[in-house]
Amino acid sequence: MIKMGRKGEDKQTKRSKAPSFWVIKRKEKRFTVTASPGPHGIEESYPLTVLIRDVLKIVNTFREASNIIRDGKIMVDGVVRKDPNFPVGLMDVLQIPLLEKSYRMVPIKGSVLAPIRIPDSENNQKLCKVQRKATVHKDKIQYGFHDGRSILAESETDLSPGDVCLLEIPSQNIKRVVVLKKGVLALVVKGKRVGKIGQIKEIRPGTITRRKMVDLEIEGVIAELPADMIIAVGDDKPWITLVGDE
Repeated sequence: MIKMGRKGEDKQTKRSKAPSFWVIKRKEKRFTVTASPGPHGIEESYPLTVLIRDVLKIVNTFREASNIIRDGKIMVDGVVRKDPNFPVGLMDVLQIPLLEKSYRMVPIKGSVLAPIRIPDSENNQKLCKVQRKATVHKDKIQYGFHDGRSILAESETDLSPGDVCLLEIPSQNIKRVVVLKKGVLALVVKGKRVGKIGQIKEIRPGTITRRKMVDLEIEGVIAELPADMIIAVGDDKPWITLVGDE
């Protein structure tokens, strides 16, 4: 079960208890910060301070990290974030205008979350997986995405949970849609194959006792995975950069 942020939770966590993918020195100090309540679960995100200090190494201390964040020098998904512990998770775009650098948070081999450098032409694009769908008006449908955002769309926009939208951020305009179906490419976001991209060969509907399963061909081998462990990323090739150069 994902541990979600709640008001009143401790602002610190023991380093030994921090998510395993966090790139921090476990024995240097006893405590580190924890992610604030927000769009991503604590176990699936980085606090901004940890991300820019320990992972990207833009600053050396927590104080320096907090200062540049509170000064509005860091953007997430095109929005200035001034909470030092704002949670940054899967597919989020981190922009540092002063350094003219942009990063996307993606799974890589051995880690469920890491920043990769992306071109400026992509810093207003983001893949968002549909998690929920509900009719709220006669002609409006509300879609809830994996990163906590939701949008209202006309009834003609027919999406299902598991489908993925290429959104323009921060406007949230839907640019393209990849339907979860046979033949599309998908990225593994959890498990021992995390960070791998493969082609969907078959999808089996879920039942009361079994989750929806997907057969994914990765490097010539078929892997059977739960559908919630993948995210569709394109047709013949990924629609956005998912592999970093540095």
